Amino acid sequence: MARFLPLFLWLFSLAWAQFDPTRSWFTLRTEHFDIHYHTGLERVAAEVALHAEEAYALLSQDFEPPPNRLNLVVADVGDVRNGFADPTQNRIGVYTAQFRSADLLNPRLSSWWQTVVFHEVAHLFDLTQVRGPLKEATRIFGQLPAQSAVKPFPFVEGTVLYLKYKKLGESRLNDATTRMMLRQMVLSGRFPSLDEIRQAYTRAAWPPLGLLVYNYSAWLVRYLEERFGQDAYRRLTEANAGMLALKDFNQPFRQAFGLSLDELYADFVRWLPGQFEGEIAEIRARGLTPTEQLSRLGFYSQGATDSASGLVYAHTSPLRQGLRILAGGGERELLNGPAQHPQWSPDGRYLIFVRESEGPYFVGSDLYRYDRLEGRLERLTQGERVYYARYAPDGRSIFLAKNTPDGSSELARYFVDLKRVQPLRSFPHQDGVVHSFAVAPDGNSLVLALLRRGGFQDLYRYTLASGGLEALTQDRNVEADPAFSPDGQYVLYSSDVNRVYNLYAYRLSDGAVLQVTNLLTGAYQPTFSHTGEHIVFSGYDESGYNLYRVPYDPAAWRRVGLQRETLPAFRPPEPAQGEPYNPFSYLRPLYWLPLAGPSGLGLGASFSASDPVGLHAYALSVGLDGSRGAFYDLTYRYAGLGFPLGVRLVGIGEQNAQGVGVLLPLLQGSLGLQYLRTDLFEPALNPNRNTVTHAVGLDVFRQSSLADDLFRSSASLRLQGSAFLREGSSAWRFSLQGALGISLRLPLEAAHVFGLRLAGGLTTSPLAYDAFDLGVLPLTVGGWPALAVRGYAPGQLRGGQALAGSLEYRLPPWPIERGVGNWPVFLDDLSLALFADGGVAGSPLELSRARFSLGAELRLSLTLFYLAPGSSLALGGAQGIGEPAPRFYLSLVLPGL
Repeated sequence: MARFLPLFLWLFSLAWAQFDPTRSWFTLRTEHFDIHYHTGLERVAAEVALHAEEAYALLSQDFEPPPNRLNLVVADVGDVRNGFADPTQNRIGVYTAQFRSADLLNPRLSSWWQTVVFHEVAHLFDLTQVRGPLKEATRIFGQLPAQSAVKPFPFVEGTVLYLKYKKLGESRLNDATTRMMLRQMVLSGRFPSLDEIRQAYTRAAWPPLGLLVYNYSAWLVRYLEERFGQDAYRRLTEANAGMLALKDFNQPFRQAFGLSLDELYADFVRWLPGQFEGEIAEIRARGLTPTEQLSRLGFYSQGATDSASGLVYAHTSPLRQGLRILAGGGERELLNGPAQHPQWSPDGRYLIFVRESEGPYFVGSDLYRYDRLEGRLERLTQGERVYYARYAPDGRSIFLAKNTPDGSSELARYFVDLKRVQPLRSFPHQDGVVHSFAVAPDGNSLVLALLRRGGFQDLYRYTLASGGLEALTQDRNVEADPAFSPDGQYVLYSSDVNRVYNLYAYRLSDGAVLQVTNLLTGAYQPTFSHTGEHIVFSGYDESGYNLYRVPYDPAAWRRVGLQRETLPAFRPPEPAQGEPYNPFSYLRPLYWLPLAGPSGLGLGASFSASDPVGLHAYALSVGLDGSRGAFYDLTYRYAGLGFPLGVRLVGIGEQNAQGVGVLLPLLQGSLGLQYLRTDLFEPALNPNRNTVTHAVGLDVFRQSSLADDLFRSSASLRLQGSAFLREGSSAWRFSLQGALGISLRLPLEAAHVFGLRLAGGLTTSPLAYDAFDLGVLPLTVGGWPALAVRGYAPGQLRGGQALAGSLEYRLPPWPIERGVGNWPVFLDDLSLALFADGGVAGSPLELSRARFSLGAELRLSLTLFYLAPGSSLALGGAQGIGEPAPRFYLSLVLPGL
């Protein structure tokens, strides 16, 4: 059984499709794109098509267009804002959700569609460039996975943000959040090293990797063009696109500019302060607002809400996630887990917030309520897609902002006692996406921060009785997170006037705008202390975002004049009239690769393809092996049933195997079912001819986790069972294997982790061939099997029944965070683990024959080719108790294995 178990397990790595394949899909064809969309997104598809062709035309001015047509899939995948580009398949994905986009992106372009479509199309242009001999090879092999896609992270994401700024005038490069982060770096005199921004890795310091490789790195690309001219990045691309992926990345820089990447980055760090020193001086000249810092955990500490019970805020960092409370001179975690935009009820008993839940094809957000007195958490809505909520003054209802399938938003009202949602107003065609809102003290109106077409995010007053909407501000500044003063005279909000976020107040009596704060960094998400004496807000410092407060003193505010601007005209496009989606027309492979035979001799070819939506996917390797004859390996996955159905056919010479199976979702886990037939030559079973085996398998996987502030615990359970029959025998045999893993992280700042693994196996087969072997090979790829005892060789612990366990203590990892020069290898961290293993195997099991070992393991975490973290190399040794000498092993783990 152990010999064909790896073939049996192939099914359970089946991947889910990227998009929900059970929907009705359609295709709209343009000059260069096939736009794929599902029912309900006809107008979105028509608009996306216009922006895709616009981006194509702009980018063609600087780059050779990608080969072949481009596929763009636009879909509602739930309440997540993102997109992606896959240069290996010429595929782009665009998600419709765009609520609170100003929290992450620069919202000043005409629409979310222009922002995200240009971004992803630019990726395909940039990452598919090929030059020189490599381009000649494409005449033979087709559209090879581009060498240009393998490069340091700043020249993947930073490049696209710079190109968007260069071609469209706005991107995260020049938004207020990026400028704030860079001003803080200039003020502190501390800038990230090249090693800190070059690749993906487990960064645990501020700024997080996302801000460094997107926002910060966009300025690195801008520096190149300001120093070497507007064609600088094109010259770098020309040089890099003609080189192999495995190289010192100084090479394309020396070819393009005569200087190494290291030399240019050092000069960039000297250049950058000069871009912000004038801005810093201007802010200081206006007089800085004194503030009092309330929290000190940094990272993302936001969304404060105060009551007599305490000041609560949402916190997210690598160490913690949840709602925290400041009360009685101390701070503690109130509720663990993801939570956003909390607010106390008027009586201070309940706390509402929004939280996401994830399924195979959909991420949905809903409203939750925490009862402070009973310590009870209740989910108030189900499937309502609530992303922002605020209490009515009487506490009997809650106003909601909801996401819709096409990315528009709706206002609604939830009645607490009735547990019902009443629609209030919709904002169709994404012209009026609600960012946030405040409820007036009299409960008769709301002030909304509303993102309109043309990149205008302004304040609007919505009157409940009439449903009328009145613009309070109308300019290109980004207004967000309004809050009424306790007396109802002012609406406080954050705004990025002059690309610097500060707090402002809108006086309702005469429409005057007053500046409340003047800070060197920024101020966000204002609220009032429960006494009404202070304004509490989220500010920025070297550790990220923290809570601050200033006195509520309208007399100290400075009136500012903001010019009112005209909204651009917007007319929604006519709905797309696409044709029914045909996945089979996209299954032609874009490239093929030569392949050696399994024995190292002979020659073959491999290729793969999938349709853009993901209904069908396949991979095929076929050829002749020099010593064993023809070989083939065909894998096919079908996802049209809503879950993956897979088929695999493998053969070499006279040996072959066939399998079919499905993977079904479970709550916090999955269920896999498979049938497998093998026709293999196994001398231990029959030295004269092949043995044919039929097997039916089951795989159940569950996982769960608990957390409390710094403490973390996780558990996983996997059960694998099979029934198999060999031709020539009438007796079915059975095998069952299970493993339980538990991990406990101690509640300390440093990561001290204890791990426990318990596993067992049982087979009814009397053959040694089917027995479990707990011994460990000296070299493994892909990690350890659950049934293993380090310190013992294969064959020492073997039997039809087996038990094994391990207790491990992992010390805090030592961060290395260094690249091997500018080669595509990065050393992330080094960790040490001490362990004790034990196990017994036999037929039958005799516990008196249990064996134990003690050992240690060093594990080096790696990132390969800049964008592939998760690899590791482990060197360990274990001394079996009673064994004459320790045994050493080397283990290599690669992503996907």
